[in-house]
Amino acid sequence: MYTPPWHLRNPHIQAILSSSQIRRSVLSQQHQSFLNQASWQELDAGEGITLAGERNIANSTKPSDTLVVLFHGWEGSSKSNYIVSAAYQLCNADFDVFRLNFRDHGDTYALNRGIFNSSLIDEVVGAVNNLQETTNYTRYAIMGFSLGGNFALRVGLHTEKLAKPLLGIFAVSPVIDPANTMNVLRSGAFWYERYFAKKWATSLRKKQEVFPEYDYGNTLNTLKTLDEMNEYFIPKYTNFDTVANYFQSYTLSGNTLANLRCPTLILAAEDDPVIPVSDFATIARPTQLSVQITSKGSHCAYLESLTKASYADRTAIEYFIKLIGKD
Repeated sequence: MYTPPWHLRNPHIQAILSSSQIRRSVLSQQHQSFLNQASWQELDAGEGITLAGERNIANSTKPSDTLVVLFHGWEGSSKSNYIVSAAYQLCNADFDVFRLNFRDHGDTYALNRGIFNSSLIDEVVGAVNNLQETTNYTRYAIMGFSLGGNFALRVGLHTEKLAKPLLGIFAVSPVIDPANTMNVLRSGAFWYERYFAKKWATSLRKKQEVFPEYDYGNTLNTLKTLDEMNEYFIPKYTNFDTVANYFQSYTLSGNTLANLRCPTLILAAEDDPVIPVSDFATIARPTQLSVQITSKGSHCAYLESLTKASYADRTAIEYFIKLIGKD
């Protein structure tokens, strides 16, 4: 079980340090060759959509027979600290890894005209399917963080659309009920909402630079909160008339997860400042789903040191190795 050192027990310190430039610098220095050896790959996600990411091959005496696909969180990327840390540790444990960027993440704005939204599960399934069709691994697994954890769980509901089975899914701090998450962002520590609003606005401006026919620039300058941005962008740039209907499209509470098609592990923390731990009491618990709730860990953090692998990294390795043993 996860027990952080005393100076990392505050969830806000965990969250801030996990995504900090300090942690990024440490990871860049420690894993420079890993990052340099990554190969950029564009994937046919179906329906004319292209997603892209970075693939690393394990440095082992024989080729790896397992590929782990990693999903970042909202406004993250294949270079997010938690993604780089997990990918490196998995690769060091003889797994090959592919760090996928969702649409409009990781500076991929030009690949698709349409704007990203969280309902776009089909293209993520399509990207994983394309990876399976173009590689020859014996096993494929998925690890996702936050919104990426939500996407990972939804891929687990659509495995019939994949070319090959999934070994398993590991979701860290996954979004379960986006409406509840938005309530927490709205009422909790102000800097989390400010952080996401700023990141989203920056992303939308970059999208407009590539596709200047989008005319939302002046309006975007007047929108200051996530609520204001959702109310404007969701009805206008998604297939949903209301924000509530949009949130419902990727809500996982109720019986939704009863249809999971492969072994799945959720790791979540009671002190997560973004995802209410009470949300995990609302999900279905099929036999293939395990849920580990820790008292500490914050949001996608689980740091034990600024310079070492996280508890989530170690848990991923242990989980996938255990599944391979059962294979």
